Amino acid sequence: MAVEITADMIIHDVVTKYPQTVKVFQGHGLPCTACQVGARESVAGGARTHRLSLEPLLADLNRVANGQEAEGIRPATKAPVGRGIQLNVLGGGAAAATGPKIRHIIAVMSGKGGVGKSLVTGLLAASLQRQGLSVGILDGDITGPSIAKEFGVRKSPSKGPNGIDPAHTQGGIKVISMNMFLPNSTDPVTWRGPMVSSAIKQFYSDVDWGKLDFLLVDLPPGTSDAPMTVMQSLPLDGVVIVSSPQMLATEIVMKCIKMVQTMKGKVIGVVENMAYLTMPDGSRNEIFGPSNGADLVVMTGAPLLAQLPIDPEIAMLCDAGKLEEYHSEAYDTLAENFVKALKIAGQRA
Repeated sequence: MAVEITADMIIHDVVTKYPQTVKVFQGHGLPCTACQVGARESVAGGARTHRLSLEPLLADLNRVANGQEAEGIRPATKAPVGRGIQLNVLGGGAAAATGPKIRHIIAVMSGKGGVGKSLVTGLLAASLQRQGLSVGILDGDITGPSIAKEFGVRKSPSKGPNGIDPAHTQGGIKVISMNMFLPNSTDPVTWRGPMVSSAIKQFYSDVDWGKLDFLLVDLPPGTSDAPMTVMQSLPLDGVVIVSSPQMLATEIVMKCIKMVQTMKGKVIGVVENMAYLTMPDGSRNEIFGPSNGADLVVMTGAPLLAQLPIDPEIAMLCDAGKLEEYHSEAYDTLAENFVKALKIAGQRA
């Protein structure tokens, strides 16, 4: 009996049952099969995301699934990532080789801009690295990256035998960020959602991350393309939510929390950034109002990992690209609480 692959079938199910269809998806410019979780999208959804014609894709899938040759599979597409090295879709090999070597993949999210997600990501990575753990940062803010600047990473990535080699910070943290691919750090990336989503997937699948204890994914604000791509396409162990005390920020962060819960993600913990300013006499000035951390803890069922202060020294070190030189008891406590919370979350799973 003839095989019939339909538009509503899940990509993962199709390639599992008919492995020969992988080359069809990739030939039509669909890298979804290279993702461990992202292939949960339907064939129609994948075609829509990558702006592909559905009918020719279905026709080739059915031909190959039924033992015939596809009429004309195009070469795998490339995402134009500035000049220099382009992000090539490498198929399942890179992702399959990378995934198992990374113990934990954690997204740092908020939903609200300006609360310090990139700062928390960078300082959490530095604190974990100082504990003797191997750490990488995937800067998922494609159109507004800041991780490379924080760490003073200016080197353009090079191509290695197993994919793109990430840059290394002075402390040994592996980093990949969109700014590293641009001729000038101030050049804009004027991409629509599907291109942004594709780049994030390729930052995971095409980069040779090697062995890591933690890969932290720094995400832009909002609950749209980039966060959804990470939630659906990367094998996340959990999410760290970053907020700040003012009610406006808290309300928007709650949207992000509801998104994570809707998509069956796991909130590892909550970080309240810019919670206070330490005054010369040692007292705390809550510039942005009283803490709303307790409300977020109740909503997520996850612990408050830290309440972080405003510190002018951080701004100066970020501008100088020397974030790793910052030492703070508050951030060491954040890293310790994060590791504990991750272990507890794993035991409950």
